[in-house]
Amino acid sequence: MNLPLSGIKVIDATSNIAGPYGGAILADLGADVIKIETPAGDPSRSMAPLEGDRSAYFHIVNRNKEVETIDLKSDSGKEKLFALLADADVFLTNFLPERLSSLGLVHQELQSQFPKLIIGNLSSYGSDGPSKSWPGYDATVQARTGIMHVTGEADGDPVRTGVSVLDIGSGTWLAMGVLAAIVKRNTTGLGSLVETSLYETGVMWVSYHLAAQAISGNPSVRSGSGHPTFSPYGIFQARDGILCIGVGNDNIFAKLATLIGRDDLITNPDYVHNVDRVAHSHALKIEINSALIAKSAEEWTQLLASSGVPADVVLPPEALFSDPQAQAMNMLLDYPDSESAVTSIPGLPIRFDGARPSIRKSAPHKK
Repeated sequence: MNLPLSGIKVIDATSNIAGPYGGAILADLGADVIKIETPAGDPSRSMAPLEGDRSAYFHIVNRNKEVETIDLKSDSGKEKLFALLADADVFLTNFLPERLSSLGLVHQELQSQFPKLIIGNLSSYGSDGPSKSWPGYDATVQARTGIMHVTGEADGDPVRTGVSVLDIGSGTWLAMGVLAAIVKRNTTGLGSLVETSLYETGVMWVSYHLAAQAISGNPSVRSGSGHPTFSPYGIFQARDGILCIGVGNDNIFAKLATLIGRDDLITNPDYVHNVDRVAHSHALKIEINSALIAKSAEEWTQLLASSGVPADVVLPPEALFSDPQAQAMNMLLDYPDSESAVTSIPGLPIRFDGARPSIRKSAPHKK
């Protein structure tokens, strides 16, 4: 493919998950990404499960990159970094403000020396405010921003989401900001400072809950697999398994009721409109489960989805390896590393003219 970022040089000095994922997006899009690693190594190399000097996480967030080991605290290391920055387009970091200052990587000074350089910095809580110097991980910032509060069963404890939504989300924002800065530079000839954080991503992800509280006056609550706005919505029990059903309007509810042989639910005053169904969601779920026991989760999924009712079977992630939809969409790409047990990983969820950017290089070994 003639990838959109071919010819763009990125120096990626980030570590762990969020920042490197942003660099991986740029690499997948065709940029030449050089990962700067300290002599101690990126902590994500040791995140279980391990495969030599690489981990599952490291494979995912550092594919399509080269690596250079540089001690940024040493004078020789800084000289080596600045030599790389001399002809670079983008410089990615995920350091706290104090660390940037101590390493001599303050953005104003870098932009003065390299006016065309786009600097992307991803932090835990942002570069301003009382928490700017706090460290943070995906789970701790989920706690702060309310994501954990609204995740889990209504009568259970708050829980972390099953995937690192703040790490992956923040890395995506970082890459998106860099892409916008490249477009801007094409007009102005000057680089920009692009900043994002786990905290800002978490605040964005709870947008609905903030607006809902302002309108209703009610505090946010946990809804398990369900949703406080729609009903029926969430997990339902079939004869031999569970499936997720999402009903977003009255027409879809009428289709669902007919397909499960419960036309009477359509005219029941408790279920006529979505607001009624939300108010009586517990009783409605019992009614629907009593009908779904007649077929398997797979049978119901095929019947409902093919008839216009959003539904699907609840499966583990590894089921994607045999999912015909993943195969048809070429979502799982060959991983070019004969030394690794990893033979395929998901590519970017973007296609250009029908083609998905390939995984050209596996994550690098430590130098």
